Amino acid sequence: MTFGLFNLLFAVALTFLLTLGLMYAVSGEDNPTPTQIKNRIICKRRWRKIKKALTPDEIIFPFLMGVLIIGLFASFLLYTGGVK
Repeated sequence: MTFGLFNLLFAVALTFLLTLGLMYAVSGEDNPTPTQIKNRIICKRRWRKIKKALTPDEIIFPFLMGVLIIGLFASFLLYTGGVK
């Protein structure tokens, strides 16, 4: 039992330290380089394209929601042992 507790505490501490380290690493960059500016423009363009594809008016959004619901239901049945 203590082995599991130590692993959990280690994972939480590691996640906390990584989060703080990443927050520190990305802060303080006031002037991005030209490469970073280009990458941000490309990422924003891709993100807009993804959001546009997933709008509720499209046919893919209900499909993805259905797949998600069916997947959650199937995982619940597998977790509980199925229908008896």
